[in-house]
Amino acid sequence: MLDSPGAAVLVDRYCASCHSDDLKKGGLSLESLDFTHPEKNAETAEKIIRKLRAGMMPPPGRKRPSDQEINALAGELESRIDAIAAAHPYAGFTPLHRLNRLEYANSVKALLGLDIDAAELLPADDLSHGFNNMADVLTVSPALLEAYISAAGKISREALGDINAAPVMATYMIPRVISQTRHLDGTPFGTRGGAAILHASAGLSIWPDSSQRAAVGDCS
Repeated sequence: MLDSPGAAVLVDRYCASCHSDDLKKGGLSLESLDFTHPEKNAETAEKIIRKLRAGMMPPPGRKRPSDQEINALAGELESRIDAIAAAHPYAGFTPLHRLNRLEYANSVKALLGLDIDAAELLPADDLSHGFNNMADVLTVSPALLEAYISAAGKISREALGDINAAPVMATYMIPRVISQTRHLDGTPFGTRGGAAILHASAGLSIWPDSSQRAAVGDCS
């Protein structure tokens, strides 16, 4: 490892002729870099480390320090930056943003005990680098705000119920691929086959129950 004065001497000998404030080759000047506190200009220090570790600097044809000196300089910068990062961890900050559809559905489930299909209520979330939970794309447009208001109305009506709701009939078809020869989750113990159906009635509040469950099984 090099000490800070040794690192400064090495850079002044092999790098300063190109990376000065006057020449600034590659858009980089090392005159203001403090090798005692490289964390003050961590971005420049990281550039130096990458170039040194890749063997790209000094460039071919220019006078070069020994491999030992290069590794020592890179190691000195890395150790000082890593020590500061460990002592003062900072993962950045997340800008204020809305929930994506999955987070919205999970929040409704946690608050109301109500399962919703957010894909039917809200438009698709934008993607950033393949992810839909990035704050930079989770903005709110007027059209999206209207969708959230409409979704909130539907969810609140389902959660609170409607005493004036008209009777409705629902038919549930059991897929042929579901076995009717063994016990199914949700049906009474000791039965086989049948179906377990979770049905939310428009005329019932979810409080204190979230729904009405019907379970039918064959006891024979």
